[in-house]
Parts: sequence; structure tokens; C-alpha cells
Amino acid sequence: MKRFGPLLVFVLVLGLAMPVLGAEFKFNGDFNNRFTVYTDQAGLVAGAGDNSTAASRRIKDDGQSDHWGGAKYRLWTTASTNDGAVKGVYAIELGNLRYGSNSADDRGGDGSFSGDGVNIETRWAYTDLQLPFAESKSRLSLGLQPTGVNYYLWNETAMGVQWYGSMEMIDYRLAWTRGIERQRTATSGGNAVDSFWAKGGMKPLDGMNLNAFVLFTHSNGDDSAGGAITDESYQVKRFAGSDVDLNFWNFGIDGSYKTDAGDGNLFFKWDAIYQTGDIDDTTFTGTTFATTATQDMDLSAYFLHADAGYAWDDFKITGTFWLASGDDDPEDDDLEGFLTYDVDIFTGSTVLMESYDDDNYFTERQHILDKGMIMAKVAFDWQATDMLKVGTAVAYMLTAEDIEYTSASDGDGQKEDEIGVEIMGYLSYKLYQNVEFAINAGYLFAGDAMDYWEEDSIQDGSSDEDIFRSMARIRYKF
Repeated sequence: MKRFGPLLVFVLVLGLAMPVLGAEFKFNGDFNNRFTVYTDQAGLVAGAGDNSTAASRRIKDDGQSDHWGGAKYRLWTTASTNDGAVKGVYAIELGNLRYGSNSADDRGGDGSFSGDGVNIETRWAYTDLQLPFAESKSRLSLGLQPTGVNYYLWNETAMGVQWYGSMEMIDYRLAWTRGIERQRTATSGGNAVDSFWAKGGMKPLDGMNLNAFVLFTHSNGDDSAGGAITDESYQVKRFAGSDVDLNFWNFGIDGSYKTDAGDGNLFFKWDAIYQTGDIDDTTFTGTTFATTATQDMDLSAYFLHADAGYAWDDFKITGTFWLASGDDDPEDDDLEGFLTYDVDIFTGSTVLMESYDDDNYFTERQHILDKGMIMAKVAFDWQATDMLKVGTAVAYMLTAEDIEYTSASDGDGQKEDEIGVEIMGYLSYKLYQNVEFAINAGYLFAGDAMDYWEEDSIQDGSSDEDIFRSMARIRYKF
């Protein structure tokens, strides 16, 4: 009995304390095992790339076949008061732990013999509380949290403070988000990257959601050193850490509309974003050139997206179009290529973009290099049974502006814009209520612009290799 004495006291104290604290705990999980079942161009997608032309990521003559698997597990808990006035959220993640991996490149993993890797990271860590005003509908959220400015602009986790709530018919959110922290010291002027944004939403009609947002990003670059931008890493999160001076605005609207139409439903989604401002104290490296001295550059870019579709019975057909502007003259001091901040795009190409194996891809963005992107896609989905869903799609993709380069095999100058036509399909089956098995495949009939990523021996201005990719996952969510 003595050995259980301390435990009994602990249980009694905890039992008495819990009603006083009024705390409620909720646990959630997402256990996702992802596989690249087969690809004939492994080097193009074998990592979270940035459109790199490095030799290890080139399209190979006669292919480079491979397959692999990885696990991404997330667990999070929400601790809240009984009245919901205060809650704390903490999430941990086992990143892309590759089957058999034993290198630090896999987040320090060890999925090889004996395991025992150090590979746990923090996904979310924030406190969300209702402001203590009479009948207040405002809340404050502080810490590492989702940053949902816009799916096609910035839709990832970041540190920040967000004030949100509702007033009459309008939902609002005001936020400060710090993407990069560099504290000022006696020897460093610091170069923190701060973003201030506001978003408002309303429902002007039944079935309609309409949002408008504005995002301003600022940093103080070091004039004496300057920073670097490349077309391969043309994304705010990839160059913001260097001494680039950022002062630019994003203005946008997005929304959706769904309406009854006889026995089915018409639905629409849209996004429109305009970017303007300055990116100063930078050098720029492109496909055929590199600036040698820092310069000040004017940003003027835009993005347009629209979905239109019809759903009836167990069927749905969706048409998608997007246009991300590209830069037509990389040697001037104007940046006209649309810039994403931090996104994960799953709505485009199975071969080139994120999908089930979402840590291995050619690009996570809806633009290629600084050349933008145009995509037209038609998708068909069928909910065959309560447990089974299948679908197919075809997409045509090209860059908004030509990719200009000198081909390695013959030394000729090239200007190409066609990424190609891709045919896609998927199958999703519920093994249990919360367990999904899914498999997909995509085949890209490569256009001549893909020649830019081919290895030197076949880079000649014409596409030489089509690309196939198939992925699968078994995912348990609760």
C-alpha cells in the first residue's frame, strides 16, 4: 500500500484541481505514410526543390526510375477553458522520415537499421484567447500558427499575432507576422522581415463568400552588402533571409459561390492578386545572365485564378484556369513575375507539383522560375460508393513568358514556353472511417520548355523525355 500512497495523493489532488481549472483537452492526429510508387525521372522530384537545374535534379536521357516511401506524423493537443475563452494549441511533427534513410538531409532522420533518429519538430505553438471586453466577439492569437492570407499567396505556418472576430456582417482579421528575425547588435543592423496584413470577409448572398485582403512586407536590407535573388528560388521565403530591402504591397480578393441549378449545383471560386512596390539592394541571377552589382528593382505583378463547375448526383466536373504573370526582360530593373510567399499547391499537376508524396516535388508554387505560369485544366470526379471515389483530369501548362537559355549540346539560344499536356487520375478508398488508401498517376507529354531542365547531352531546344509519376498513401486521421 505504501508504494501506491504518493500516486493516490497525486490522483486526488489532480481530481480536485481539474474542476477548479475548468480545463478541457482535445487530441488530434494525422498519421500519413506516403509513397512514390514509381517515377521514370526521379531526379526531377526527389526532394523539396526550387526548380533547380543542378545535375542531380536534371531530366535524364532514357529516364531515371526509382521508388521510395516516407512518413509524416502530426499530433496536436488543444487545451481550453470550459467556456472556450482561452485555448492553447501545441503540435509536433515527425517530418519526412524516409524509409531506410540515414542522413541528416531527411530532417536528421533515421529510418534505416535500428532507427532512433532525432526528427521531431514543432508544427504549431500558439495561444488563442477571447478579449475580456463586455460581449466581445474579438479574439487574439499569438505564436506559431497558420497564416491564411490566401491559398495562392501565403498559406503556411509562421510566427505572429492575429486579432480577429466579427462585426455586424463582416468577419475581420488584422495581423503582424515575422517571417525572418535578425536582432540588431553592435555589429549588425539586423534585417527582420515583417509583414502586416488585414483580411475582411462577408456573405452578401446565400451561398457566396467574398473576401478582400491587403498585405505589406518590409525589411531593412544592408545597403553595403546587398542580397541575392535567383529565378530558381523566386519566392519570398527563399530570398528574404538575405540582405534584400523589401517594401511591397499585395492587394487581393477571393471567394466562392454555390447555387442550386435543378438537380445539381453550379459552383465558382476565384482569386485575383496584384503586387506593387520595391525590392532593393539585390543582385539577380537568371537563366542566361547574372547582375554583378546590387540594384533597386520595381515589382509589378499579378495572379488570376478561377474555378467553374457543376455537381450532380455523385458526379462533379470542374474547369480551372490560372495565370501568374512572368518577367519578360530579366536584365532590366523591373520584376514582373508573380511572387508567392510560402505555399503548398495541390490543385495543379500531379507530375510537377505537390500531391500525396508532398515532400518530394518539382515545385510547390503555381509559377515556374520568374516566368509565371498559365494552366487550363478540366477534372471529373465520381463518388462511386460511400467508400470509393475516383477521378481523372487533363491539364495544359505553359509559362507566361518565354524561358530564355543557351542549350548545352549545341550552344544555340532558345526561347520556349510550353510545359506540356498532362493526363492525371486517382482512386481513393476508405479502409475504415478515418483511414484512407489513395493512389494516383500522372503522365506529362512534355513541351519544349522542359528541355531547359534536361541534362547537357540532350538539351537542344526540343523536349526529349515525357515524365510519369505515381504516388500512394495510407492516412489515418482523428
